[in-house]
Amino acid sequence: MTLPFNDEVDLGQSAERTVVDLAGLGLAPLLALGRYRYLHAHVPRLPQRHRTLLVVALPVRGTFSFDIDGTVHPARPGQAIRVPPGAVYSTGLSAEPRGSLIWLIARVTEQSGPDTLQRALHLLATPTGQLTADGTEQARDGLERALALTGRTGDWINYALLQHTLASAMLELTRGFTGAGSSAAAWPHHRVTQVLAWIEEHLTEPITPAELAAMAELSTSRFYEAFRAATGTSPKDYLLRRKTEYAREWLQRDPEVSVTAVAHALGFSSSQQFATVFRRYHGISPTTSRSTAPPSEC
Repeated sequence: MTLPFNDEVDLGQSAERTVVDLAGLGLAPLLALGRYRYLHAHVPRLPQRHRTLLVVALPVRGTFSFDIDGTVHPARPGQAIRVPPGAVYSTGLSAEPRGSLIWLIARVTEQSGPDTLQRALHLLATPTGQLTADGTEQARDGLERALALTGRTGDWINYALLQHTLASAMLELTRGFTGAGSSAAAWPHHRVTQVLAWIEEHLTEPITPAELAAMAELSTSRFYEAFRAATGTSPKDYLLRRKTEYAREWLQRDPEVSVTAVAHALGFSSSQQFATVFRRYHGISPTTSRSTAPPSEC
């Protein structure tokens, strides 16, 4: 069954979810700007499909995965994901992870016209081409500034600043996805890259952030700074996230292995501690995760 189109924009607010009605501020074709900060994993949103809406998402903290037309696209801080009109997409896969994400929704008309914002939206809405772009920190920072400005648009100067900030962010996004004028990506520090690769091969070994800093031959403060720039989070948070992701894959792959055995193999002091951390990142218990099919890799 084909998923029907739904072009209604969800403007619902919560303690962890901030949404600004840009169309209500007179800024159409930009419709909504939002951010969520989740301290714990949430139930994933159902698949969606829009006829005229473009969705762009930029992680601020943590790594997020989007399933777009059946292909999984992970994104980390410094990257952006775009969902063109007509694509079927869902976020979070098994759960919307803890972390912070900023997003923007815009309506794309049939003809772009001479307006630069319309031209940028049309380029971002192209169904072909890469759906993930690197080097989008300036666009993310611009959208965060725009969120701050929406709370004080009482005079024409603030309103003009908001317009300018949003337009600049959209142009930076377009530059990132088209490669126009881009320079060599600086992400991440090459020593952090080596550390991340080492982590993937040694997840079942005892690992501490201090050991990782020593491995990178950086001071603790410099390593933490470079690591956060590379991943959007701390070494401890990254390690726990990757260990629980590895555990989930292991439990689904091997029906004979016990939760306790996996917990101890990954360095957790008890199955109870492991279950608490696992639920924080995935929103379900390790036992329940066995019955949830793992997402396909892109």
